[in-house]
Amino acid sequence: METEDAQVRYGDLRQFFNWCLDEPVIEAHPMVRLKPPTVPEVPVPIVSDKDLRRLLKTCDGTTFEKRRDTALIRTFNECGVRLGEMTGLMVDDVDFEAQVMVVLGKGRRPRSVPFNTKTGQALDRYLRARRTHPYKALPALWLGSKGKLTDSGVTQILRRRCRDAGISPLHPHQLRHTAVDAFYDAGGEDRDAMRIFGWKSRQMLGRYAAATADERAHRAFRRLAPGDRL
Repeated sequence: METEDAQVRYGDLRQFFNWCLDEPVIEAHPMVRLKPPTVPEVPVPIVSDKDLRRLLKTCDGTTFEKRRDTALIRTFNECGVRLGEMTGLMVDDVDFEAQVMVVLGKGRRPRSVPFNTKTGQALDRYLRARRTHPYKALPALWLGSKGKLTDSGVTQILRRRCRDAGISPLHPHQLRHTAVDAFYDAGGEDRDAMRIFGWKSRQMLGRYAAATADERAHRAFRRLAPGDRL
């Protein structure tokens, strides 16, 4: 059994036996001394700049789909929003004057996420192309052939673009990790990262930051080139 599957099974069994105690069906909890399985941290692969450029290259053009997909990829890559936050965006949630978008995060907590020039330009071009879409009256920001884009629809778009680019399939969560890595690589601070990426727990912050800490340390080492001073 995979370790993560074992952890899920462990939690399910504990809940079941808790219920048995409450009923009561049993007199003692059989798992009282059983420790949960340890799930090793598996770093999420960061997407290289080379692959991101290849991905964006597949979106060159002025069609609705290419304008939309460029905006989607740039928003994921720069803003690091979750997939559900992305598909939950409404047209009115994007403020070009302030250069922020308001997303509804976990626990239905809204937060403002900033974006910069190229992402703003991609969003603006998409919104202009969106005016000719059959479902343009819908409040949802992202549209597909059947109306509002779903989580599955966005994931399929990304996979199709990866196939066209000749790179390994990517999941939106990898782009979120890539955005976090870029933020820290540029000198971002923990307190700012928590607000931008929507973390309430420092434990979650530590998990994301630690996942690519070695890679950032190596890049910093190469930039500083300490041995080259001799």
